[in-house]
Amino acid sequence: MKSKFLASACFIIFLSSPALAHDFWAGAQSPAEGRPLTAVLGFGHNFPQGEAIPADQIGRRYQPLKLLGPNGQLALKNGAEPKLYVSEQPLAKAAYLVLAATVPAFRSNSPDGWLSQAKNEVQGATACRFSSSFGKAVVNIGGARESALISRPVGQDLEIVPQVNPAELRPGQKFPVKVLLKGRPLPGADVRAYYAGFSDEGAYAFAGQTNQDGLINIIPLKAGQWLANVSESRPYPDQARCDTENFNASLTFNIQN
Repeated sequence: MKSKFLASACFIIFLSSPALAHDFWAGAQSPAEGRPLTAVLGFGHNFPQGEAIPADQIGRRYQPLKLLGPNGQLALKNGAEPKLYVSEQPLAKAAYLVLAATVPAFRSNSPDGWLSQAKNEVQGATACRFSSSFGKAVVNIGGARESALISRPVGQDLEIVPQVNPAELRPGQKFPVKVLLKGRPLPGADVRAYYAGFSDEGAYAFAGQTNQDGLINIIPLKAGQWLANVSESRPYPDQARCDTENFNASLTFNIQN
């Protein structure tokens, strides 16, 4: 496994490329046991707050959030703003997952700019990408530490699967995760992670590559909220329609002191 990180003081720092992409994530405000949960659809540079999301983008650009518990999917209702969702029922002590996804979409470069159509639908198109993004948040309520739910794949096209519950970890301990692309381990995937407030200039506190089994140990050196992400690009199955199929996935989790 290759690690691409630079020790500086007591933290690991990795500088990203100059082009600063927007992150996409699922988040949650962990309530006390027996209280409803507020889940967040996150997009932007300012994790964990995220940018405002217009109501008309839900269902068109972003899929509604989902909440999974030990006994299956739990109902969510709309919150105070479009990016917020609230569980319809108070939540018991357990580990939960909040899931986010974009609506998969074509983007083709044409003489008139980028259009939301396949390449064969746009006159003069020079390039096309078909993109989808996924987010997953680990939420532990009431001091829960079980990992049965969070260590199982949920079926996202690209996903980061924790191998242990991060509630078991403390700063500096290894956090093993597996990256899956359409259910299969993804070797050589670049996994990057940072904690809330680390940088607003595209830097990462950790970076490394998955091994041949799609596994990597993230090393969160600081307590707090963390976001890990991974991307993969493949040739689109029908080259007449599009050039590449691009996947992005994130995992958010909390590390306690």
